Parts: sequence; structure tokens; C-alpha cells
Amino acid sequence: MAVRAFQLPISYRSGSAGVVIDARPFAVGLTFLAVLAVFLLSGQTLNLIGIPYDATGGSALLKIHPASYISMLAFVAWIVTDGGLGSFLGRSWRESPGLLALFLAIGLLTFQVIFVQKMPISQVTDNFILTACLFVSLLRLRPDEMKRVALAVQAILVVNSFLGYAEVLGGFRLTPLYVNGQELAWDWRATALLGHPLMNAMTTSVCLVSLALGAGPFRRGPRLMLVLFHFGALFFFGGRTAIVLSAVSLTGVAAFWFARLMLGTRFPLTLAAIAILATTLLVVGVILAVDGGAIDRVIGRFMDDEGSAMARVAMLSIFRDMSWPEIWFGPDVAAVKAMMPRIGTPLAIESAYIGFVAYYGGFVTLFFLMGLAAFLAELVRRFGPPVLLPLGIYFLISTAVSSFSTKSLELALLTTVLITAFSSRRQFLERMPPC
Repeated sequence: MAVRAFQLPISYRSGSAGVVIDARPFAVGLTFLAVLAVFLLSGQTLNLIGIPYDATGGSALLKIHPASYISMLAFVAWIVTDGGLGSFLGRSWRESPGLLALFLAIGLLTFQVIFVQKMPISQVTDNFILTACLFVSLLRLRPDEMKRVALAVQAILVVNSFLGYAEVLGGFRLTPLYVNGQELAWDWRATALLGHPLMNAMTTSVCLVSLALGAGPFRRGPRLMLVLFHFGALFFFGGRTAIVLSAVSLTGVAAFWFARLMLGTRFPLTLAAIAILATTLLVVGVILAVDGGAIDRVIGRFMDDEGSAMARVAMLSIFRDMSWPEIWFGPDVAAVKAMMPRIGTPLAIESAYIGFVAYYGGFVTLFFLMGLAAFLAELVRRFGPPVLLPLGIYFLISTAVSSFSTKSLELALLTTVLITAFSSRRQFLERMPPC
């Protein structure tokens, strides 16, 4: 009896074809669930519902994010859908060689973590395996499936930005912000759905700049409204670097379109009306924010960073007491963490790249970043030069935060936002009467 690729759900076909098991719907469903888990189950949310994801104690299995488990199941389902491991590797080599480079880098990092440093694998799983599995899963979706996932992602991010406004103006938090088991009651920044304020700021910045570049499943009018709405939310998440980089990027995009208008490019009257409405709403929002004291808080963040700038300078001294073999091939992580309070960085090393060297060593860092660069080059190859701008924003932000050097979903969020936005952008001109 001929049996085709193992796929769900099961259907029966009479005759020589035998039993046909279709796994593709299963893979698509798991992909959608993984995306929802990444955006809706922050570490703070998991801690709040009783799963000690970021808290002390509990099983090591609970330290791995649910999205990682779901995405790995989806990854297996897509391998089966492709016709087996050989067919999957052949397709990946033809279509996404950078993905294979990332898997090799993950393999090296996993060896370093398990056999050299004897550390938990949760950080590698949630940072990088989750990202690679989501990349595989999302790029195998059909256009109609991708559009549904993109709309879901954009809807979640709209709710997230709305919660950013509501939390600060309303004086509440959806999920408490804990550091080392203590709630940061003095921190006014919104946590919203993604948990940490800086995680919210990074993701929102990447989303709004992508929309400004024409990505996303929306017409130009709604895109403009969303760009301004998300940009306003950045002030309530309090990410200074994200605010500055987003403002510079939007200024550049606006200057480009203004130059086109000066050269005679025609535009729809409806778009002009939406732009005027969006600008009016932005002015009203600024007035409300000033009245509610939010702008004063943001200005205060720029004027007094509460020692974070000094901490970023002090973090370089983490290598002072290390030998050259430790710096290159991996220090004692326990000794590094014990040293951090003495140099003024008790929570984390505030740079993904410095932190990666401090935790894993320069040799592993060099080869891993090469694999990561090859992986991200796949996004540029698929979606063109415009994707370089949001990628650049992310990597500039990651120089000033711990990002992927500690357990984080940032790379998974970045990959999902970019793939869904740029894969679902409208491919046709909007035919509306020009003014």
C-alpha cells in the first residue's frame, strides 16, 4: 500500500493510494499558536499565572518558553510536510542557506553551554532555536495564511500600544515588573503584553518603521495612522534609544516622500485627508500626554538616566579580572555574575555584544555572530534593502541593552514582525483619484 508523507489530519482514500495523512494543516496551526504564544505570553505573564519562567525554583523544563515547545513541534511538522529531513535540508540549502549557517552556530553555542560551561539550555532555546523554527514555519505559509498571521500580529501590537497609553495615563500595570524577585513599583513605564518596557519599545519601533516603509497588509492611509499611533506609544514605554532612532527614521522617510511630492508625484485626496486627521490626533494625544505628566517623565528619563550610562561604561571592566584564555574560550559564568554587582551592573551587562563575550567567550561570540549575520542576510535577500532600516534599529538598540546575551524573546519578536510585515505588504498600486 502506498503511503504518502505523514501529515494530519487523517483522511482515507480508496484504491491504490491507501491512507493519505495530511500534516500541513497541523503545521500551519502550530505556527499560528507559536506566534500567539510569543506575543501574548511574556515572562512576566508566565510568572503571574504561576509558571516560574523567570523566577527562582521550579523545574528546568518550565524555564523554557511555551512558544519554544510549540515552534519545535511546528518545525518537525514542516520537516514531515517537506517530505522528510533530506528533502527539508535540500530545500533549505536552495532557499535559505543562511538558516543552515544559524543552525551550525546554534550547535556550537549549545556545545559550549552544555559541555564547557554546564549551564541551562533555556537561554539558547528561547533566544535562537525559537527564532530559527519561526523562520522556517513562517516562510512556508501560503500568501493567504501569511496575511491572516500578519493581521493577527498587527492587531496584537495595536492592543499592546493601546495598553501602553492606558497603563501610564491610568496609573496601573497589566503585569507587574519584577527584578530579582522584587517589584519595581517606582518604574512608571508600561509593561503591556510584551512584559518589559524595553522589549515593548524595541518591538514597537521595528513595527512602526516597517509600516512607514510600506510593509504590512494595509493601505497607505491606515498605515500612516498606525505609524503615528505606535510612535506615540514609544513615549509610554520609555525606550529612549527607540524613540530617537524611530524619530530619525521617520524623518528620513518623510523627507523622501516630501521630495517626491516636490518633484510632482501625485497622491490620493483620501490619503491627504487621513494625513491631516492623523496629525490632528497626534497633536491631541501630545496635549493629553503633557496634561497627564507623561511627557515630563520621558524628559526626566533623558535628563536623569539613574546611572544606566555609567553602568554601560563600567561593564567594560568585567574583563579586567579575566585571563586571555577565559576571554577567548569562555569564563566561569558564576564568577562573572558574582563580579557584576561590584562594577555597578547587578542585573545584566547592558550590551548584547559585550554580554555575549563575557558569558560565552570571544571565540564562540565571533562564530555565532557570523551565523546570525548570515541568517539575517536571508531577510535582506528576500525582502530587499528596506528591511535593513528596522534591522539596523534593532541592532543599535541591542548595543545598549542585554538583549540576546540573556534569555529573551527579542530575536523571535523581531523575526516574526519583519517576516509577517514584509511578506504581506500590498503588491498593487492603490488606484484612487489623484488631487
